Amino acid sequence: MKMRGILLGMAVALLLPTAAMAATEGFYVGGAGGVNWTSKAKYKDETLASLGQPSSVKLEYDRGWVGSLSAGYATAFGLRGELEGSRRWGNKVDGDNDPTAEWSGFTDSWGIMGNLLYDINTGTAFTPYIGIGAGMAQVDSKVAVSTLVGRNFVDDKAWRFAYQGIAGVAYNLNRNLAITADYRYFATTNPKFDGPLGDVKGEYSNHSVMVGLRYTFGAPIVPAAVAAPVAPAAPAPQPQTEYLVFFDWNKADITPASDRIIGDAAAAAGSMRAVGIHVIGHTDTSGSPSYNQRLSERRAEAVRRALVARGVPAANITTEGKGETSLLVPTGDNVREPSNRRAQIMIRVSGA
Repeated sequence: MKMRGILLGMAVALLLPTAAMAATEGFYVGGAGGVNWTSKAKYKDETLASLGQPSSVKLEYDRGWVGSLSAGYATAFGLRGELEGSRRWGNKVDGDNDPTAEWSGFTDSWGIMGNLLYDINTGTAFTPYIGIGAGMAQVDSKVAVSTLVGRNFVDDKAWRFAYQGIAGVAYNLNRNLAITADYRYFATTNPKFDGPLGDVKGEYSNHSVMVGLRYTFGAPIVPAAVAAPVAPAAPAPQPQTEYLVFFDWNKADITPASDRIIGDAAAAAGSMRAVGIHVIGHTDTSGSPSYNQRLSERRAEAVRRALVARGVPAANITTEGKGETSLLVPTGDNVREPSNRRAQIMIRVSGA
């Protein structure tokens, strides 16, 4: 019951509104593998129980293996839906609570699951995630007991409703490829098998730890930063006093192209003997207004530090963040527009 309560809490958390955004968006495929631990399982022979005979045993299992393949779609809001196929095997019987007989065998499973996951944006390459899943599983059990008559206790397969809880973290190598590592609690409703005397009721639950890769198709490619177009040359050319640098989505890192533009701005400020530089950060609309306000301030601060590193006196620079309030290209809400992810460098000169 505790694990079911945890899964219900995870389901509620997935539905809560939040400003966090997924690291990538689009269709994806993934694969993972690792180890699994099948929990102790009680087997009960219902025919023996009806006769008042000893009818149940609790079995323990060795560690086994797990593998999975998945395909799904990640939204811009952090939610992912996927279809997963999984296999858990190698869990041999390793102990029992029956002092009168020796038990052996194994219990494996195949699973077909529909999962709903939520990526928690941290603003870094690491993206934690949680999820829940539901579907069907085939539990394959072959358990034998060594007695004077020497018979198989169970040798059967059973399809049952399955459910799971997921918690993990992805490391984004680039916009398309991520390494994943997660824990999964996987369980089914009680399977019922054909036994030598009649029905045998069993249990199946499992803990898995896996690592894998996830590849997202069509993740947005952000264009390199470019300088703002210069006004047509006048008869008496004037030095450029405004520059634009652009940022990757949800980032405040200075790209190599942006760094060259900042260098040009610093050189121009020195040649004009600027009295001040004002830096204004902006974002697109993909995110909450409060999150975007903080992101725009970080972008302005990143440009300020880059200017100082180029020799511009820190006292001559002021910064401001305008969030998503001053769009270069008008868009609707929650739209990723590269031209809006920018910072303006405005150089003030004496007499201007």
